[in-house]
Amino acid sequence: MISMDYKAVAIDLDGTLCTNREIHPKDKEALERTLEKKIPIVPATTRMRFSTSLILEEVNIDEYPLICNNGARVISPGWKSEGEYEDWYESYLDRNVAEELLLYSDEKNYEITTVFKEKKYWSKRRGQKHGESSLYPVTRLVENNIEALNKGPPLSLMMRSDINGRNGLKDFESYARDFFQKVRLDRHHSSQEWMALTVYTSEISKKQALELVCEKIDISIDGVLAIGDDEVDIGLLKSAGQGIAMGNSPCSVKKVADEIAPSCENQGVEWALRNYVL
Repeated sequence: MISMDYKAVAIDLDGTLCTNREIHPKDKEALERTLEKKIPIVPATTRMRFSTSLILEEVNIDEYPLICNNGARVISPGWKSEGEYEDWYESYLDRNVAEELLLYSDEKNYEITTVFKEKKYWSKRRGQKHGESSLYPVTRLVENNIEALNKGPPLSLMMRSDINGRNGLKDFESYARDFFQKVRLDRHHSSQEWMALTVYTSEISKKQALELVCEKIDISIDGVLAIGDDEVDIGLLKSAGQGIAMGNSPCSVKKVADEIAPSCENQGVEWALRNYVL
């Protein structure tokens, strides 16, 4: 392999660049060397802006745009600092659809994460206090899932298997499919294991978000090196000039990739940047 004249890198976070919110020093060094070459690195993640900024706190990466919330939000450079950025794009779930899904979740006693631009809400578990911050300042607890809609329509809903069980995921996914014309359902995996489900408005994707970013920074999407590990990254990998799947990706992702990198735990990002950019 030889390095190519790529104009930008689009990179997923969890399962691609980081494990348990940690970035390996070799991957961090490769990111910094890429940025030194003035090649834009655009994070393309399911995470919110706030948690993305925590993970990438030590990387000088926010001079370039951010794709977050799986493409439901695209943010200008300066996105690490409150008040220093612009929202280039945002897309919300239909409020009536969100209400139906959250009422169903409350009926079934499922715990749903209701995600807004800068806040997310969980239904509280036994022993937790109402309104208590569980992990980050952006997290709030509510008595019932439906209470979160007091804040307006959300960007997305997320359901996790470690809390609700695999059967709960399947049941919720089946119910949400009744709204197929208005929602996009994305499964999230750890290697082959289905770990979570997210619900977005049907019009969003990382691919669409990357197209907007390319237009804003005046490059062709053919000049982008994209790196990802999950089914939500498939459109990204297929549309970019070069799509690289991590070694820990599900088979469905590896099938569409141009190249397979080592796993996240084995610094696949450093491998990809070394071979194709550096």
